[in-house]
Amino acid sequence: MTPRLTGALLQLALLVIGIPVVYLVAFPFGLTAKSLLPPLGLLAGLVVAGLVVKKTDQPVSGPLTGWLVFGACLALAFAL
Repeated sequence: MTPRLTGALLQLALLVIGIPVVYLVAFPFGLTAKSLLPPLGLLAGLVVAGLVVKKTDQPVSGPLTGWLVFGACLALAFAL
């Protein structure tokens, strides 16, 4: 599999997995700082992934960084 295809699949997986996770984690708690972290993390992960993939020669590094940002925001939401 080419690196570009792998990167695109990782980016698509971030959306496909991230959106249901955001609904499951964030919205049952109402509008609080804790509930805003997962959707903001997903958005930040997508933006960061897009920026990183444009600045590097490795297409997979962008989506992996996006997953890292999203995971960090989820961990912070659970920690709070």
